[in-house]
Formats: sequence, C-alpha cells, structure tokens
Amino acid sequence: MHRYPRIDSVVWTTEEKVPAPAEMLAFDDENGIVAYEDTRGRPVLLDFRLGTASVQSTKKLAGLASANGRAIYGIAANGDVVRLTASGEWTYKPPRAARAVYPQNDGGLLIASGTGANTRLLKIFPPDKTILDSIAFPMAQRTVRTQLGDRLYLAVDSGLVVLRTRTMDWAPPVEFEQPINMMASTPSGDRVFALTDTNTRIAVVDRFRDRVTAEFDLPGKADDLRVDPFGRYLLARAAGSDSLWVLAIGTQRVIGSLKSTWRGDLPFVGYDGAIATAVGNDVVMFDGETLKQRARIVGGARDIWFPIQWDGFRPRAASLDEPVRFDSIIIDSTPPDSLTPRDSADTTGAPVTDTAQVSGFIVSFAAFLNIERARELANRIHVGGENARVITSSRDGATIYRVVLGPYATREEADRAGRESGQSYWVFEGRL
Repeated sequence: MHRYPRIDSVVWTTEEKVPAPAEMLAFDDENGIVAYEDTRGRPVLLDFRLGTASVQSTKKLAGLASANGRAIYGIAANGDVVRLTASGEWTYKPPRAARAVYPQNDGGLLIASGTGANTRLLKIFPPDKTILDSIAFPMAQRTVRTQLGDRLYLAVDSGLVVLRTRTMDWAPPVEFEQPINMMASTPSGDRVFALTDTNTRIAVVDRFRDRVTAEFDLPGKADDLRVDPFGRYLLARAAGSDSLWVLAIGTQRVIGSLKSTWRGDLPFVGYDGAIATAVGNDVVMFDGETLKQRARIVGGARDIWFPIQWDGFRPRAASLDEPVRFDSIIIDSTPPDSLTPRDSADTTGAPVTDTAQVSGFIVSFAAFLNIERARELANRIHVGGENARVITSSRDGATIYRVVLGPYATREEADRAGRESGQSYWVFEGRL
C-alpha cells in the first residue's frame, strides 16, 4: 500500500502470498479490510491490520458484491445466496433461485428472485432469513446502485425506473426515446448519467425531480461511463480507441480528452482531483481541471490500483487510552419515587422548576449530575411553544438534574411531545 499522492511512500506490505485481484468490491474503513474478487473468480478478504488475505469460499459463486467490505455476497449454482465474512459462511435459500443481489449499507440485502415476469425483489436483514418486504421486479438491461444505498436505478425498455430501497416503492419512471446503454450515478445518487443508443449525448436525470434536467453532447461516440467518487468529474470512454473524455459534473462541460487504457481499476479520480490514467506500462497523473500532466509512475500500470481513504496507520491518540468517567450523565429510565422540586436562585439558562406539584404524564429526556449539561440539553428542546426545563431530585445523597416536559393529561399527548422533540425520551406517570 502506498500513501497517495506520494506514490513512492510505502505504508503497508505483507510477506504472505495474496491471490491476484481482478475486481475490487468494497473497503471497510473501520476495520481496514478490502473485499475483492481474484482472477479465479473467488471472493477474498484482505485484512490490513492482521496482514492476511483469505479466500472465503471455494464454491463457484456468481454476481459477487459487497457494500461495506465486511461481507461478500454471491449466488451459488443452485440459486442460493451465500454471505461470506471473516467469521464464517451463511446461506439463504430464497423462494425462487436468486439471479442478483444488492447489499445495502444498513446491513440489509435485496435479492432479485425468480425469472421473467415472476421476478420479485426480496428484502431481508442477514443473518435473519425473514422476508421483510417484496416487490415485483422488472427485467433490466442495466442496474446501478447508489453509493449511499437508498436508490436502485434500472434501465428498462421504456427508459429509467427508480426503486427507493428503504421504503421499497417506485419513484415516477423517466421515459427515454432510445434504449439506455450505459449509466453512472454520483456518489449521493442525486444525479444519474445515462448514455443512449446514440452514444454521443448524455442525459442527466435529477433524482429529486424524477426527470431529465440537462443533456450535453460528447465529441464522439462513447461506450462506458465512470464517476469520480467525490462527484466532481465524469469520465466517458471513447468508443474504439484508448482515450477518454473528462467532463465537469458541476458545469456539465467537456474539459478535454486524455489517452488511457480503460480497465477495471484505471482510470480513476483521486481525492485531490488528479486523474490517474494507464498509458502503456506507466500510470500518468493529470490535473482534472487543466488536464496538465502532474506525474508519471514508471511501470505503475503493471499493478492493480484501488484508491481508499483510511487513517488506520496514524498513531493512536493518547486521549483514547484515558479512563472513561461517567460523572455527568445518568442513563436511567426508571422514574424516581418523588420528583419533588427544590428552590433555586438560578436565573440563567433553562429554569430549574419551583412550581407546586402537579400530577400527569411526564416526558423525561435525561438525568445529569451536572446542571450545566442539563441546561444545555433543555435549551435545545422546544415543543408547541413549551420549553423543556430542569428539575432536581436526590438519590443516594447526590443531586440529580432531570430534563423534562409536562406533565400532560394523557400518555398520548406526552408521546406526541416526545416525538416532536426529536430526542430520545421516555414517558412515565408521576407528579412534578
């Protein structure tokens, strides 16, 4: 592993024999694990912390996919879905043979099950095998999943259809006069770039408007698209040649062209806006805006390139090893026997109540040993013209400062106030 953009700086290496990668699937930036498919079609997990690379299965699996680098999904020859992690293998048999899997960032899994008009998209949360939702799934020539994982774009005969994966419902379809050959999405999924049969005009679909909001022409025919992970540039491969066009996404203009072989790993756009291209045996870096050459890595094209962002090799912060003190907040959902208030001369921040006792349903947000922490939270909570306040009580000789709303006449009113606050809360019946 090299430190980008200082390619001559090696920050990690292993003496272990590593299966040759063919396609990178995902990176787990929390644990430092790369999920990839090797040249023999096998799923592999490369652990930077342990310095190990392990083939997760000897089964022949199709459609390998990963959303987070911790788990790799694939489809066995009998149509079963297989999930592979460092801790073991998990198998799920859908009602009909699976033909595609779409891992989600929240840990869920979408499975296209069945064939033809009988295909349905199932939603489960492994390792639980319960089907939480399902929806009819059309035949699609191409499918694009957004990096955030909340949209699934499908190119069908009539144009573009969009599935909202969290709610499992369809957004309004976007019709195209010609079939869509290529698609690429920005990381957020706010825009999708579609290339139709003309191969020279790119349509820009806005996810919030559910329609084509712009079109721009390429200098010639293109047969593939690739989006900068940071959403700044769109790369379009020129058909029939080793060159590409660089397009600025923000201004939707063609900046110019570059020479490069089009591979699974190259070209790509680095976090600093440089475009890495494969020219012969070398990797050449160009500035994304001016297309001026920045650097040349001799022999670099013989390697597999996969840009990641990870701070796992930084020295551990000393503060992380300091003992944790729980002296400011009490996690306690049990109402006290009495919330009898005390008089307080304080006149700043959230008030400390000194009213008479009133019975009803009380919304409680937190209990602190520090009054300033309690006031800070109370000052952020406003519901229906009512401000949260701080009340005091005693426990084991210590003064407890509670942030509350109410009392309310009914539990329903108290629950509604708690939900509108946007905070974590619990409701109990008592008196203030």
